[in-house]
Amino acid sequence: MGTTEQRRIAENAWRMLKNAPRIVTSAALFAVICIAALLGAFEARDLALMDMRFRLLERAPSDTLVIVEIDPYSLKEEQRWPWSRDRYATAVANLQDAGAALIAFDVDFSSLSEKSGDAAFAAYLAARPGEVILPVFSQWSSRAGSEPVIVQTPPHTYFLNDAVIASVNLTAEDNGFVRRGWRGFGEGVERRSTLAATLAGASAAHTEAFYIDYGIDPSKIQRLSFNDVLKNGFPKEIVAGKNILIGATALELGDEFVAPVHGVVPGVDLHALSYESLHQNRALKRPNAAIPLLLALFIILYFCGVTGNARTRATAILHIAVFTASIGAPIILQALAPISFDVAPIIAAQILCIIYATACELHERAMHLLRHRRTTARFQALTGLVVSNNSDGVIVATADGVIELCNDRAKALLGYKTGLPANAAIADLAPGFPLYKSVECIDADGLASAASALPQYSEYYVAGPRDGVLEIVAARASYDDRGSADAAQATMSHVFVYTLRDISARKQREADEKAAKEAALAASALKSQIISNMSHELRTPLNGVIGFADIMNKESFGPLGVPEYKEFSQSIYISGKRLLCVVNDMLNIAKLEAGDIELSKDAAPLSEVIEQILNAEETLFSIGEKSIEIEMPADFPPLKIDFVIFREMIAHLISNAIKFTGDYGRITIRAELHGTDLMIEVEDNGCGVDPSSLAKLTNAFYQADGALDRKHDGAGLGLYLVSKFAELHEGTLELESDEGAGFTARLQFKNIKPYKQRQAA
Repeated sequence: MGTTEQRRIAENAWRMLKNAPRIVTSAALFAVICIAALLGAFEARDLALMDMRFRLLERAPSDTLVIVEIDPYSLKEEQRWPWSRDRYATAVANLQDAGAALIAFDVDFSSLSEKSGDAAFAAYLAARPGEVILPVFSQWSSRAGSEPVIVQTPPHTYFLNDAVIASVNLTAEDNGFVRRGWRGFGEGVERRSTLAATLAGASAAHTEAFYIDYGIDPSKIQRLSFNDVLKNGFPKEIVAGKNILIGATALELGDEFVAPVHGVVPGVDLHALSYESLHQNRALKRPNAAIPLLLALFIILYFCGVTGNARTRATAILHIAVFTASIGAPIILQALAPISFDVAPIIAAQILCIIYATACELHERAMHLLRHRRTTARFQALTGLVVSNNSDGVIVATADGVIELCNDRAKALLGYKTGLPANAAIADLAPGFPLYKSVECIDADGLASAASALPQYSEYYVAGPRDGVLEIVAARASYDDRGSADAAQATMSHVFVYTLRDISARKQREADEKAAKEAALAASALKSQIISNMSHELRTPLNGVIGFADIMNKESFGPLGVPEYKEFSQSIYISGKRLLCVVNDMLNIAKLEAGDIELSKDAAPLSEVIEQILNAEETLFSIGEKSIEIEMPADFPPLKIDFVIFREMIAHLISNAIKFTGDYGRITIRAELHGTDLMIEVEDNGCGVDPSSLAKLTNAFYQADGALDRKHDGAGLGLYLVSKFAELHEGTLELESDEGAGFTARLQFKNIKPYKQRQAA
């Protein structure tokens, strides 16, 4: 045998030896699953999961069956029970006249009743042989000294020859629930097709049980009251071409069973659900129990034998995926086929694997704790080095300030150069040093809370040759006092750690920044004051210039003599008006910055605001050949607004549109009110603006065309003021444009309430 072959055998042997604990663990876990399955521990869980799937996979009935209920209303009408059989004959005749197919009874016909009624029913059966299904009951019976036997109780021979006989037996589980239906019941010559199988046309050759699909809602099956059928007072189209099942639903008749999902239901409903399960091919089966066990074995081998105690995120995700598949796959399978797959062994196997992995994790953590203790000594040594060579000063002291540790940086910051004497106090190094102030916060249990150990920040001014400011961070630290031989008697001890950092440069920067901010605020206040004063001083002479120019233009005191003078006076008037607008804008800016503008809201028709702007003399002069359209509903209500400020905003937007729209241009003014949301839009088809400049247009004094030889005048204050005035009304200004594609300014306001005038009493 060669060396390579020997090495391969040795490697395989080592691999088997290494994996032996995992293989043994997997075998033990699988043995637990098998024993639990043999003891029936998973049956209740699988049935509960089956019921969950019924609730998720609800189905409608096939609409081929109608239940005729012997309900409380029908019993009340007759006032007795059992009924005369002629009532059944009349009801069957009415149903068959309406076009019903097969008619089945879940009513006892094993004995005779009133002679006339029995004769009428027997005569009807003889006239229509093979069209009515009557029930046969199978039950255990025993006599003294003999073994119990199953005795069948068919209909009385008076009705037996002309009717179809079907079994109506239902089998309850150990817990009393009826879960299964039958195609046939009995053995040999006593074998009978069940009521549900006969209605569904299923063969009675197979007597094995099937699980009823309780996802089918019995309340949605068409139902008629027996009394309505007896009196022929029911819609005929309901029963035409359909099978009919007649049975008791009244509680006093006692034909009640416990069913999954639906609780206590009448026996006729269970026969109807059995029929629907067969008719819709939903007679559920459960696969061989070995299949779930094999899947459980695969899961155990994978999670315990292959991955071992892996604790990666991928393993956790895989566990979630397996669990999701264990729940979801049977739902999909049951939705597509009449199969109820058992998954309780699979879920149990996964739970055991998780428990095993958790045990491995706990063991690993215990080993990690041992390794951690071995590294503690090294960590403490490194900590000592860090404290000694730290760029910040570090002092560790007792509650009364006695120094236990002080690094060289702390001594240097405090100006102490020599060595410290034994039991020296911080006060010896730095008189007035801010010691930690103990603030005990006691909770309801009498224990000091975490708030009592929060760090404390303070500043300490170092006087002497090295003037400066130190930032002191003081914190309380606790540790186990292991000085006692008995570890159980160890108590918690406290020390106080002071971290010192030189912040002299930072304090100087803060002082410089504060002085600069104060200077900037003073300059801003001075600027606002100058603008306010100058605006006031300019407006007075400007009003005089405008007034005299207007008098000269109108030749109020006689003709000027030379026509050019009138033209000049008009130019003076218009220029003065423009300059006055600039002065007013500057005054408004000063008021905005000073916060001196207060809204004075009152009822104001928006149409009146727009008309005043368009009828203003300077507006009329500027419009020229341009067209202005107003799109506003005729019944637009007055608004609760500040009339003056709204006029300022809209005037600036209209002025901008007129200014940047060429001859024969079009300007559109829109206003819409939706509840309390107001939108005002001024749109033109002028030259437009580069979209990259839109965000800057609301800056004070900004102009898209900033050249001195620009075509359009203006100080660049209009849109700035509009945006600020809109903010006062809790609104926004939106701008849309593109070069050569016009310009749109849109004001959006919320909570603008229409003014409603009070009606006279």
